[in-house]
Amino acid sequence: MTSFILNERPVRTEERPGLTLLEFIRGVACLSGTKDACREGECGACTVLLGSRQSDGTMVYKACASCLTALGDADGCHVVTVEGLGGEPLTLVQRLIVEHSASQCGFCTPGIVLSLTGFALGSLSLSYDDALNALDGNICRCTGYASIRNAAKALCEALAGIDKAPGKRPGALISSGVVPAYFSEVPGRLAGLGAIPAPCGKNAVPVAGGTDLFVQKPEQLLESELCFLSKRRDLDYVREDKEFLRAGGAVTIEDFRNSPAVRRHFPALAADLLLHSSAILRNKATLAGNIVNASPIGDAAIILLALDARLMITGESGRKREVPLDKFFLGYKKTDLACGELVSEIAIPLPPAGARYNFEKVSNRTILDIAAVNSALLLTTATDGAVKDLRVSAGGVGPVAMLLPGLEKFCGRKPDAALFEDLAKAALAAAKPIDDIRGSAEYKKLLLGQLMRAHARTLAAVEAAS
Repeated sequence: MTSFILNERPVRTEERPGLTLLEFIRGVACLSGTKDACREGECGACTVLLGSRQSDGTMVYKACASCLTALGDADGCHVVTVEGLGGEPLTLVQRLIVEHSASQCGFCTPGIVLSLTGFALGSLSLSYDDALNALDGNICRCTGYASIRNAAKALCEALAGIDKAPGKRPGALISSGVVPAYFSEVPGRLAGLGAIPAPCGKNAVPVAGGTDLFVQKPEQLLESELCFLSKRRDLDYVREDKEFLRAGGAVTIEDFRNSPAVRRHFPALAADLLLHSSAILRNKATLAGNIVNASPIGDAAIILLALDARLMITGESGRKREVPLDKFFLGYKKTDLACGELVSEIAIPLPPAGARYNFEKVSNRTILDIAAVNSALLLTTATDGAVKDLRVSAGGVGPVAMLLPGLEKFCGRKPDAALFEDLAKAALAAAKPIDDIRGSAEYKKLLLGQLMRAHARTLAAVEAAS
């Protein structure tokens, strides 16, 4: 039994947990405002809000692609479609969409309204940049993005003076007309609803974000027993100790990106992880899921390889073992993960003094695309400016995400143009790309060499600016 609140209405359903939320909303609940389009999380037409009650009684709302969100993942949550914001008068977001002529055919507009409403509910700063990031997964072919951005800017201006404290935000947004008054009743109605996740069966398929699984295997997941890691509060954390930044296996990429600890120790990741995917996917996709997916071009895996991440793997009996990420990938789509095991924690060493990090990616589109080739670098220098340690990862140039071998030979050298030219040669010698839809092997080798030079240019620019 899956229980949740759909807009204002309580729902208890025996529908299979692997049914997508989009299919339930349209086919079972008969709400047609949520649109069925790409079914790959690329267009944003199916965007809904998924609200979770926190232990302190507050709500956290996230905009998600309902075409890639399982019905079972909504257990104990508040699901908001455009109908849940409807009625008279229009909400503030809807009114600004109208006033700025930010809708034409209207097919994409419900998703845009939900994404901007999710921004208003969840953004820490309520800045215009955050509003644009919230819209990065919403494609609109008719209207033209200038008018949509104008509506987003007007929303930021309208919300400039509201109380940003999480506990007071919903009340402030009700007063501002962003969400209906019934939102104030939702935390109490959700108390105890789906709060205790059922134990996972031995044959259950673990689902973290599901943003790749529900593209690749929707029919298989519909018939499978599923175990939703999003319900594991013990796996949902980002914390630091004296040596490591630690992220639980259920932490989403967006929560990791916005974590104060991440922004303090790895400030560049706030922008780099925007390249991973759009907000409606980052709000569901997890770091651990990106790793376990074992794609040779997974952005998060490439970044974490350069940062020398280690994985804590937990088995069914509770037994734990630690595996360096560079030893985890055994072959194409093969990992050092036995049946019944899951990645319960990712530990990233805190950067030492003199450490500089950079990430580069080449893809057809900036946000919604898979890399042709990507690379990350962590360079640590000694007090005399010579290289003390160097780690470089590369994706798209072999069957697994690759950590370049043999870079010890660069220690003691100055990180100048000559070093990076030699690094490019070393990268090309280690690379074993193949021809595929994203480019020929020859093209990928060309890109890899160029990315090594891009690392040099970026580090030089940072050095000059400092």
